[in-house]
Amino acid sequence: MKFSRTEQLPIQDLLNQKALTVMPLETFASELSEVPHSHDAYMIMYVKETKGGHHLIDFQRYPLEADRVFLLRPGQAHQRESRQEKGVLVSFSEKFLQAAGVRTHDAFVIFSSVYQHPYLDLPEKLKTVFEELVHLMIRELQEPEPSEPILSRYLYILLQYLLRECHVQIEKLTPVRHSERLFRLSSLIESHYKEHRSIGFYADALSITPKHLNSLCRQYLHTTVADMQHERLLVESKRLLFFTSLSVKEIAHQLGFEDASYFVRFFKRLAGLTPTQLRGGGSKSTILAAESPAS
Repeated sequence: MKFSRTEQLPIQDLLNQKALTVMPLETFASELSEVPHSHDAYMIMYVKETKGGHHLIDFQRYPLEADRVFLLRPGQAHQRESRQEKGVLVSFSEKFLQAAGVRTHDAFVIFSSVYQHPYLDLPEKLKTVFEELVHLMIRELQEPEPSEPILSRYLYILLQYLLRECHVQIEKLTPVRHSERLFRLSSLIESHYKEHRSIGFYADALSITPKHLNSLCRQYLHTTVADMQHERLLVESKRLLFFTSLSVKEIAHQLGFEDASYFVRFFKRLAGLTPTQLRGGGSKSTILAAESPAS
């Protein structure tokens, strides 16, 4: 399916002017489902049953597996490449998330992919709780006048359970004293990646030496501060190249590159092809570039 490039990623309206929605995964589809797109809301996608396939999120493929919950924030590029799953989509706005009383840092832990995978595999006990809470949401949404305070409490509880499981999984990889700092680093990079800040800027903000900060990144995230910044720039570059009509020069400027030719070299080094080649190749080239990055 072809679609025209605009100034932004195609946005799929999940909320239809509501604060929270719950939809069955097996019946949900729209014209935009055929192409990578973004959503206007946070999305929790619970895969209860599947026949295989992948979920493409920000140009990376993740297997669709039973009892897996995908956690997406507004603006991320994604596409479910196999629509044979059974499950549920829970979507809600930023405003409703804040009204539910979820701390900004906790939301970042749940919906970021600092540890390189935007999903949780639910243990059996949590799976039961998750399904019960979603069932309560559905019942409330079927009321003639659904109560937002009730729905916000259900959402808060659901997210607290997911947050606890996030911490369980993270603690298997990183001591708490370090994981908190790494999440703060990721949040800072998200806010400043277009400014091309030095490692010293992030180290100062975290009250740590640059050497120690890079050591933590290498030990627990298997990357460096510079590589984290480059990866964030690469993802945004692909979004803008694939989904907008901005020129390569305009994209370079928007991402903080004063020299468009330097941006082209930067992109080719990380993606293995030029910005023009990626744009000309469409979605197939985008996926291949993500799966086979340049060394």
